Amino acid sequence: MKKISEPDKSNLSTRQIEKKYLPLFEKLRKSEQEKSVILDAMTELVLYLDTDLRVIWANKAMHNQFNLAPRKLNRKYCYEALHKRSRACRICPAVKTLKTGEPQEVVDFSSYKKNWVLRSYPVRDEKESLIGIVEIVTDITERRRAQEALRQSEQKYRELFENANDIIFILDFDGKILSCNAAASKTYGYEPEQLVGLSIENLLDQDYVPVVRKLIRQKAGDTEVQSPQEFLTFTRDGEAVWVEVSARIMRENGRQVSIHGIARNITERKKMEEALKKRERELEEKSRNLEDANTALTVLLKRREEDKAELEEKVICNMRELILPYIENLKMTHIDSHQLNQLEILERNLNEIVSPFLRNLSSKYPSLTPTEIKVINFIKEGRTTKEIAKLLKVSARTVEVHRNNIRKKLRLKNRKANLRSHLLSL
Repeated sequence: MKKISEPDKSNLSTRQIEKKYLPLFEKLRKSEQEKSVILDAMTELVLYLDTDLRVIWANKAMHNQFNLAPRKLNRKYCYEALHKRSRACRICPAVKTLKTGEPQEVVDFSSYKKNWVLRSYPVRDEKESLIGIVEIVTDITERRRAQEALRQSEQKYRELFENANDIIFILDFDGKILSCNAAASKTYGYEPEQLVGLSIENLLDQDYVPVVRKLIRQKAGDTEVQSPQEFLTFTRDGEAVWVEVSARIMRENGRQVSIHGIARNITERKKMEEALKKRERELEEKSRNLEDANTALTVLLKRREEDKAELEEKVICNMRELILPYIENLKMTHIDSHQLNQLEILERNLNEIVSPFLRNLSSKYPSLTPTEIKVINFIKEGRTTKEIAKLLKVSARTVEVHRNNIRKKLRLKNRKANLRSHLLSL
C-alpha cells in the first residue's frame, strides 16, 4: 500500500477544509450581498459602528447625503467624517447606547437645516457582549413641514370653528351631537361638554322632531334634501330660538361618518317678520274699515246731494210760485222807469238763481262769493265794467278786481281766453 507523504497530507487537508467551508463562505457572501442590497435600497441613512464609533459599514443613502464616494466612511470616526468634529456629538444616540446598552432615539432639529430622527440599536455577540451599534437616521423634514402645515390649518379651522357667530355642529346618524362650537354653547346656555352627546331632539320644538328624523334618514340615504331649512328650538331656560340650518354628509374612504351643519340664529328676523305680518294684518283691517267708512260716506254724500237737490227744487218752486208772480204784478202797476228797471233786474237775477247755470257754477266753483256771482251774471249779459259798477254802486276798479278774482277761480289767470265766452260755454 502506497504511503501518502506529508505534503500530500497537507494538500488533502486544505482541500477538505475548502470543501467543507466554501459553501459557508459562499452563503456568508450572499448574505452580505443581500444585506448591502437591502440596506442600500433604504431611504434612511444607516451606519454600523464599532464601540469606538468607527464606521464599519454605511449604506448608499448615507454616502449620498454627504456627497461621499462608496465606502469612503469605512474605518473612520463618524463625528470626524460627517460633522468635522473632534469628539462625539452631544446628542449622539450611539453614545447613549454605549452607556446604557439600550436602544435610543433622538430628534435633531438643527443639523444641516433639516429635521432628523436618530435611532441607535445595540449589536451583541453570542455572549451578549456589546460589539457594535447600528444607527438609523430618518429625514423627517417634509413630514415635519406637513405636520406643521396641518397643525396651522387645524388651528385656523379651530379658530374659525370656535369664533364663528353661526352655530357649527357635527352629528352622528342618531342625531347626537359629536362636536359644536362656542356659539352653540352661548346660544343654548349649556357648557360645551354638556352639549357633546346630547340629542338634537332635546333642543328641538316637538313639532319639528319628526321632520328632523326624516331629514337625517334622507341624508343617510343620499336623498336630495332642500337646504337651508328653518327650525324652532329652545334654550336650556326655555327661550325660543329660530335657526336656519344647512347640513351635509361627511365621508371617509367612501363611508358616511357624520353630518356637518351650520345653523344661523334668525330669531330677530322671525320677530321682525311676525311684526311685519301683524302690521300688514292691522293695515288690512284698517283698509277694510276705511272701505266700509268710504261706502257709508258715499251713501251719506249721495243722500246729502239728494237732499240738497230736493231743497233746491223746493226753493226754486217757492220762488217761482211765491215771488216771481208778485214782481210781475208790480211791473203792471204805476211805477216810474227807475223802479221798473230795478224790478226787471230783480226778476232777471231771480231767474238766474233758479237757472241750471248758476247751480252748476256754484257746485263746480264753491269758492265764488255772492258778489262775484252777480258780476258773472252781468258779464254773461254783456255788460261793460262801467255798467256793472253803476249797477252795483261800486267803482270800476272794484269791478276789475272782481273780474281778476273770477278769472283766477275759474283757472283763466294765465290763459288768453275771453271771460264772457268762457262763461257762456259753461
